[in-house]
Amino acid sequence: MKVKKNCLVRIQYSVSDAAGNQIDASHEGYPLEFVCGRGDVIVGLERGIIGLEPGAKKSFTIGPDDAYGAHDQELVKRLPRAGFPVDLELVEGQRFSYRSEKGAELMYKVREIHSDHIMADFNHPLAGQSLHYDVTVLEVTDVWVDGKS
Repeated sequence: MKVKKNCLVRIQYSVSDAAGNQIDASHEGYPLEFVCGRGDVIVGLERGIIGLEPGAKKSFTIGPDDAYGAHDQELVKRLPRAGFPVDLELVEGQRFSYRSEKGAELMYKVREIHSDHIMADFNHPLAGQSLHYDVTVLEVTDVWVDGKS
């Protein structure tokens, strides 16, 4: 069976940035498992494996638009330094998370530190980057929904 929308897929993968630095990978015996077409993984990964059968290996690069999007300068915000504990030593590159007023967990990275404020980047850490995938398809099966495959 070939990978198609609404099928369960198990893959071994490795993903690296444009410089060849490995960002993530599945571990032997612990494949990534997802239903194709449901948005569980980035769209570029799904598109890259459509039509492959178990045992197939493929290497491909996904541009930012099909991964985590372009870096959006509007998501770089000025936050008051007073919002952080006085004894907290802030370091550029630090990551913080908090709950929004609507209850969503948001993450940001400290880009700049000033005496009265910080510049915080709310973009996904991989926004604006192309990603290179090496994938091996291990298994493809139908998904049963309401008694239908």
